[in-house]
Amino acid sequence: MNRTSRVLRLLGAVSLSVVVLAGCGGTDADAGKPGEPTEAALRTEATKMTEALASHDYAAAYRFRSARCRLTLNEDDYVASMAQLYDGRDLKSKPSEITVTTSGSTGTVTVKNFDARAAQDDSKPKTWTFVDGQWRFDNC
Repeated sequence: MNRTSRVLRLLGAVSLSVVVLAGCGGTDADAGKPGEPTEAALRTEATKMTEALASHDYAAAYRFRSARCRLTLNEDDYVASMAQLYDGRDLKSKPSEITVTTSGSTGTVTVKNFDARAAQDDSKPKTWTFVDGQWRFDNC
């Protein structure tokens, strides 16, 4: 009985160590602390905006724009502009390829689409800026 108890305690300690170590490493090691301008955080925000555009939810995509960009184009005009670019397009069959780079509080995002009209897209890098703890589309 004593031997069984020791084995169970040892297994418990090993299991706990594995769980703790799994939480410390992982693929998001570059994620940094919340509110830091990391590539992982930029990729997350750029992916959310791209998914909103692919879903034709242009009002949701507008929310990723910086305050500066919102001053240059109101939401209604933005929605109308994005509808011209994306309505009727299937951007979900093959998800967009998103490439990000950062340098301090500035980032660049390149989105490559694969639908029939993809060749007409402007796939030049777009500027994003880290403002108030969040990445914002700032290419206006």
